[in-house]
Order: sequence, then C-alpha cells, then structure tokens
Amino acid sequence: MARFVPSDSNWFGVNVNSQQIQTQVESWAQGQNFTAPYGVLSGQHTNKKGVKFLSVTFGRARTLDATVEIYNRNFMLVRTSRHGSRVFKSVADMQQFLDTL
Repeated sequence: MARFVPSDSNWFGVNVNSQQIQTQVESWAQGQNFTAPYGVLSGQHTNKKGVKFLSVTFGRARTLDATVEIYNRNFMLVRTSRHGSRVFKSVADMQQFLDTL
C-alpha cells in the first residue's frame, strides 16, 4: 500500500496552504484507487457559519466513503464510513490516519 507522500519538500513547513494539502490528498486518493464509484472529487464549499473550506471526496465501492475537509493547515476534518469523523491539527497526523484506510 502506497503511503501519503508529500510532493513538495516544504510540505510540513510554514509555507503549506490549503490548496497544496487538497492537491496532495487528491493525488494520494487516486494513487490508492479510491476512485469508485464516482472518482475522486475536489471542491470548495462554505459551511452554515459562512466559513470556506476545501474538500476531497473519495471511496471504494461497498467498503469506504470518505471526505477530507481542509479549513487550514492547522484544522482538517476527515469523515469516513468506517471510522466516523476525526479532527486533525497537523498534516502529519492526518497523513498517518489516511495511511490506515
């Protein structure tokens, strides 16, 4: 199983932004074949409180549905059909969790 590997050497540095995190999660999901039944979908949304966030939605038929909501580099929410919802305050922690899916 491939690991979630940042493509940028500054991935854990202060220069990482939400768009870079979204792009990396999207690439990782495609590499894991989490493309069924609808592919890997990226988007920008606004929640009920008016806060904008980026998302990546992916899955594997009959076994996993997941959405990663990226508010900023210090607050990411991962929702999965198997593990419920989890909040991450660092990309490294989110990376470790995604590698278990």
